[in-house]
Amino acid sequence: MNVKSIIVLILLGLFIIICFQNVGEIPIDFLFWSFVISKLLLLILTLIVGLFIGMLIPGLLTKSQKKGKHISLK
Repeated sequence: MNVKSIIVLILLGLFIIICFQNVGEIPIDFLFWSFVISKLLLLILTLIVGLFIGMLIPGLLTKSQKKGKHISLK
């Protein structure tokens, strides 16, 4: 196992511990809506959105860098 895999496993373990300690319900107010959601569900959704954005941004940056290489500034 390399260092990156060990760090990911440690972070995953910490996330699981945090999730099990936060299983209560909390009220969420968004603009005109108000609803109650589980802290566990909110944490999982936040993780998924964060992972998606974290994978999306580097892909967009490499595409913009590739486009920038084709432009000549003569």
